[in-house]
Amino acid sequence: LGFVDEALSLVHEASESGINLRILGSIAYRLQCPQHLHLFGEMQRVLTDVDFAAEKKQNQQIREFFLKKGYVPDEGVYMASEGSRHIYLHPETKLNVDVFSDELFFCHRIPFVGRLSLDSPTICTTDLLLEKMQIVEINLKDFKDTIVLLLEHALGTTGSNEEKAIDTDYIVDLMSSDWGFFYTFTTNLKRVKDYLGEFNTLTESNKDVIRSRIDELINMIDASPKSIKWKLRAAIGTKRIWYQEVSEKASQF
Repeated sequence: LGFVDEALSLVHEASESGINLRILGSIAYRLQCPQHLHLFGEMQRVLTDVDFAAEKKQNQQIREFFLKKGYVPDEGVYMASEGSRHIYLHPETKLNVDVFSDELFFCHRIPFVGRLSLDSPTICTTDLLLEKMQIVEINLKDFKDTIVLLLEHALGTTGSNEEKAIDTDYIVDLMSSDWGFFYTFTTNLKRVKDYLGEFNTLTESNKDVIRSRIDELINMIDASPKSIKWKLRAAIGTKRIWYQEVSEKASQF
């Protein structure tokens, strides 16, 4: 729990300084799924670092904030990414902090600008689903995290009254304009159902809820009108690489 407590503390203290940090990755899934926290216990997931979303316009304030907290920045990563990514290490706690500014861009782009206000202390449930489903070389823990998220949170629409619902309007809009993201996202989402047996304590009712939410979202994406650019790219398909190739870091969320 040390990592979770530190992540929450950093969001709170940053907020008092006018800085918007939002937790993403494995810690965010735990915070967003309190009703099914026991399922994460079954996974025996080991937390080793904290990942944050932020906006690039606050980069200088963010750097000063972490320096004051005793964190040491990796200047090479900051320079190489042109400020899109910061990495900090605390020499005493050994906690590694990763900050992604304006977007998370591993296999596909997930924008953060204008979206950090949608929820706190983590990114919203919609962006959490996108974060996992954009990984081309997805692994078991990513499927497990997604199963818990889809069990905990209903589907909704932009501006719907259901708090923390997964925004299908936003997802459909993203998928209808980018064939590459559409292909990765829908391929992964369909595969989630294959991993329902990984949790011994999931009831048949639980599994039905997850399957129905997956099917509903897939059907909405498939039924939506696609852009000309999308159709042209779809004609090429997987004969040409449709995603950005990434380092091992992408599988650490």
